[in-house]
Amino acid sequence: MVCGFVCLVLGIGNWTVGAIESAKYQALLRKTAQTGLEETYLSFHELDHQKNEEVLRRINDDREKYSAAKVKLNFFFVVWNGGRILFVAGAILTFSAALRLIRRDARSKVRNFIRLSETRESERV
Repeated sequence: MVCGFVCLVLGIGNWTVGAIESAKYQALLRKTAQTGLEETYLSFHELDHQKNEEVLRRINDDREKYSAAKVKLNFFFVVWNGGRILFVAGAILTFSAALRLIRRDARSKVRNFIRLSETRESERV
């Protein structure tokens, strides 16, 4: 029961964090994917070394941001799916443990009732 409850709580936490952070990094990916700097760079036919470095620095910075955001998005996607799996596993474990406790309690009450009725029956005779 405790293990199921722990999985349930961890699953909810991971699911929530994964969903929030995934949305954040998806927005960042959309923002950095549409810079248009690559096309600007290709339109220049001849650049000296200094201008080339300046243009490439901005393009490389955007590419690094895009790559980092993509890696973080993939990580939080795994966290999100792991949270869903933990939640389902925790729900199943908690439900089965609760069901087992109810059945055990019902069996003990039935046994006690049978013993009580047998003792009353034997007292009558």
